[in-house]
Amino acid sequence: MFKSICSMLACAISVCAFAPAAFAVDTDKANAGETHKECAGQDLSKVPPKQVEMYLDGFHNYKTDAGLAPDKQLQLRVGHFCVHHSPTLIQCILFDTNGSVADKHPRLLGVEYVITNEVYQSLSKEEKQYWHPHDGEVSSTMLCLPGMPAEQEKATLDFVRTTWGKTWHAWNPERQGSGLESKVDWPALPLGPARLMWSVKPGDESAMTKKTLADRAKDAAF
Repeated sequence: MFKSICSMLACAISVCAFAPAAFAVDTDKANAGETHKECAGQDLSKVPPKQVEMYLDGFHNYKTDAGLAPDKQLQLRVGHFCVHHSPTLIQCILFDTNGSVADKHPRLLGVEYVITNEVYQSLSKEEKQYWHPHDGEVSSTMLCLPGMPAEQEKATLDFVRTTWGKTWHAWNPERQGSGLESKVDWPALPLGPARLMWSVKPGDESAMTKKTLADRAKDAAF
């Protein structure tokens, strides 16, 4: 099922071993102009998405919800597709899917910037309020790298544990209901202002997030 996420994201590196078929495009046909005809004549061989280096699977919630009881928070599973901008900055584009569910059209939710702890400590007190820690996401196993060999995943997460993220979602749903009966209600368009997202604290996983984590352990598709 996991064939190649690289075609849609135009990446061509090792993370592609995980990449799902639903994101795939027949690159031979695309190069021959048989698909995506609207791009005819454009050289897309070096576009930024082709440089994607890493896929992470994690959860976000609204910062404004972070102090609420777990089942009153809207907690979203998010696919992160990331590339190094510099040794101290990683940039990620965020989707509501990893592309592995047939006929599910991915929503481009927003962006996350990831910085080292050294850079974070240099920020002003005012700026720091926009950056969330990743240590709890790693220790709780809410953040993982599906498809990556275990030793490599551990080494990568040991680094991610020390970093901080600044995350904005422009396409934001609302939660309907509570507990395992809750539903995520997506607007047809990304409406209103972008919202600052946060990391779910260990122990604050909602009932639905706990179920999603259990399901993910059996099958990483979403």
